[in-house]
Amino acid sequence: MSDQPSMPEYVESAQTILGDLLRLSEFEDARLETKVEDGQIFIQIVTADAGRIIGRTAQTLDAIQFLLNRLLSRKYEDSPYCVVDAEHYREQRRGKLLADANEALARVRQTGNPWRMPPLNSMERRIIHQALKDCPDIHTQSEDEDSEGRKRVVISLSDDFQAGAAAPPPAQPE
Repeated sequence: MSDQPSMPEYVESAQTILGDLLRLSEFEDARLETKVEDGQIFIQIVTADAGRIIGRTAQTLDAIQFLLNRLLSRKYEDSPYCVVDAEHYREQRRGKLLADANEALARVRQTGNPWRMPPLNSMERRIIHQALKDCPDIHTQSEDEDSEGRKRVVISLSDDFQAGAAAPPPAQPE
């Protein structure tokens, strides 16, 4: 018999912890929809007050997700990562980031000049880096941390490519 909890036990614990956090934050009407994918737990918060849960630039949502993962990791040594979302904000934000990255990609390929994205948190930067990693003519890097810990992704042509040369097609959403 294994001491390691099963995924349903992790899910139940994550739902209990998140439910308690939301109740303490006075989100009495919140309902949780959970799915497990690739070893991660995805929890969608359904509430009439989703804007308050998301917060300005998703800071509240990120804080709730951080607390949930921190509390779950204190309970279980090897707990799965939980992604918390509300009103499908993270999905919509991902789509916007990919569209912005493709627009910047086209601009960089056309002009040959680097493009600096606005300041992004680490999860958002990862989306950009992952989306453009298979473009052999493009190089991405993070730079310039701001006071809130966000950095910019700089998209530029690789040293091996010149502006105007035949380039691969835009990055595709995953």
